[in-house]
Order: sequence, then C-alpha cells, then structure tokens
Amino acid sequence: MPHTLLEYTANVAESPDLQAFWERLHRHLEATAPCRIQDIKSRARRCEDFRMGAGGGHAFVHLTIQLMEGRTPETLAQVGQGALALLREAFPRTLAEREADLTVEIRGMRKDSYFKTTSVKAP
Repeated sequence: MPHTLLEYTANVAESPDLQAFWERLHRHLEATAPCRIQDIKSRARRCEDFRMGAGGGHAFVHLTIQLMEGRTPETLAQVGQGALALLREAFPRTLAEREADLTVEIRGMRKDSYFKTTSVKAP
C-alpha cells in the first residue's frame, strides 16, 4: 500500500521513462501521503485500443493512486496536485504536440477490506 496504476494511450508523443517517473512519484508519495516507500506498488498499462470523445487523435494519461482511507482533504490535494505536476514533467511532448488530457484520481481503500501477506527473507 499504496498502489499506483498509470494508463496511457499508444499515441502519446514520447516513450515514457517509467522507472524515472516511478522514482519521482514514490518519493512524492513518501513525503506527502505519508507512507513507507518500500510499500508502494506501481505498474503501467499502455492502451492500444482506446477512444476519447468523438474520436480522432486525442491522447490521455491517467494515474490512479490508491491510499488507505483516513487522509485529510488537504493531504489528498497535495498528493494529487504533486502527482499531476509529475505527469506534466513526464509527458511534455504529448502536451505540446497532441490534444491530450493528463488526469489523476485518488481512491480510498478501506482498511477492513485490504489483506496482505509479506514474504520473510531467510538470513
């Protein structure tokens, strides 16, 4: 916990450096959420089949951040605005060269419905 999912259309202008993006995003979440960086799980999906609005070449990038419930609205705003700034840094050509939307959604996860087992490393 937290979990992040980055979804982006195949027509974004750049080949995103996902590892660099996640490095910055994880540091941002550690500082603002707050959470332990080793608990953050991130993944991405490149969408080959998509449609936005009436069609055309519109691109989009959507970041979903799942956090345990209980954070203040101010904390959620700080997390979301900072994450959106990181998306702008990661997809500058898409914003400059395409019709595109970058969006961030923060979802709350209920503690009573999240279950986890962690492996124990042998010495």
